[in-house]
Amino acid sequence: MLTRRLAGLLLRAAVRRWPAELRAELAREWAAELHVLARAGRRWPMLRFAASLAAGRPATPLVDRAVLHRRLWRTAGVLLLAPPACVAVVALTGLAMAMGYDQLAVRVAWATDAQLPIWTGLTACLAVVLALAVTRAARHTVRVGALPTALGVLLPIGATATVLLALFASRGEGGALDMVSGTLLWLALLTPALWAAGWLARRGRTRLAWLVGLLGALVAADAAVVLAVVSAIPAVPVGPVTELPADAVDRVSAPLWLLNCLTDSSLGLPRPTDWELFLITDRVLVEPMFYLACTPYAVAYAVAVARPGPAAEPVAVPSVA
Repeated sequence: MLTRRLAGLLLRAAVRRWPAELRAELAREWAAELHVLARAGRRWPMLRFAASLAAGRPATPLVDRAVLHRRLWRTAGVLLLAPPACVAVVALTGLAMAMGYDQLAVRVAWATDAQLPIWTGLTACLAVVLALAVTRAARHTVRVGALPTALGVLLPIGATATVLLALFASRGEGGALDMVSGTLLWLALLTPALWAAGWLARRGRTRLAWLVGLLGALVAADAAVVLAVVSAIPAVPVGPVTELPADAVDRVSAPLWLLNCLTDSSLGLPRPTDWELFLITDRVLVEPMFYLACTPYAVAYAVAVARPGPAAEPVAVPSVA
């Protein structure tokens, strides 16, 4: 009885030395080994086994390295596959929007005005589904600091965007190079937003982490859209003019351009006008949808991997027969 209790204490001490996300799995494996020794009546080997685990250095047993290897592969899979999934979301919802427009155009007069809102709604729904799947997978990925996590999320997104822009440029798409500056600004501003969300989630402030992450992502996407429009479309001339100005957009409505692009509406305000709205959405069409598809999963992963891991399961030491 005394040997069993002492082995249980040593095993619990050994489990506590490991990272929180590995404790439950290790506790089950070690308790099973202890159970085999206990049933065989090998009390001193059971005690030596528990003592060696308590005194050993973390990450030395082969089974523990295997656990870490599995988590590394899962982490790589989630981070590398999520950005192409976002591209697929934008493509599929765009196709669904086009098919829906073909059906609406012969039935209602407002079909044209509904195109972008339909695209936005479908993209948002699938992006949330992707974020839920990523959150579930994040429970079994490697947990690192908030800044490495943010960079781990954004680097594959940047690589995916680079491949797409290179593909568009090789096919002669004239606006491919114009997308570069806005995309780079979006990634640069999204990095501190994800870092802050992870930092807050690591300290148990999950709701605030979500709020900061989503607001930061909104600001990043809005700034990227503003830069893209300002770089490509001239401003409206100041002062009286004797003739209609060339294609230009008044900068006064710049903070709302992202929402204008997602809703195809001036939101009841005098600016942007219908012509300015046409110019803006003609210049910035796909980028806002890509930002929308990536944002939920990026914030979800940054928050999920930063939250405290599951507590260690109690080590059940069976009685000796």
